[in-house]
Amino acid sequence: MGLLMAWDASRFNEVVDVAGYTENCLGLTGWTTGFETALQNLQRNVLAPFKDATSSVEEVVQGENTVVIRFSNEGTHAGEFLGVPATGRRVRWDVIAIIHTRDGKVVGMWSQPDLYGIYQQIKSGQSR
Repeated sequence: MGLLMAWDASRFNEVVDVAGYTENCLGLTGWTTGFETALQNLQRNVLAPFKDATSSVEEVVQGENTVVIRFSNEGTHAGEFLGVPATGRRVRWDVIAIIHTRDGKVVGMWSQPDLYGIYQQIKSGQSR
């Protein structure tokens, strides 16, 4: 997990089943296959619309082949998101991610960002 958090893309294949990886970011992407596609979705759906985005891990629960992470993100709304043009507002939102592993590698993830919370903040200007 450290390589992912440190964003060492040259070594992702050491910890991720790059070709077989599947992911669903509920409300944003639907199911996708391939880690490169997942990274492109992350860039398009989170990194591009929210400049200076940061994440903070709030809780981690580990099982034999599953890790559940609850984390919060914060960033400045700098590009269109959920049909709303950039507002320049600072927003914060929570995410739950269920990460599946097999043979020591990440093989998939299902994540649920608080899209309604983000939408409320960028439309009203009130942060949480």
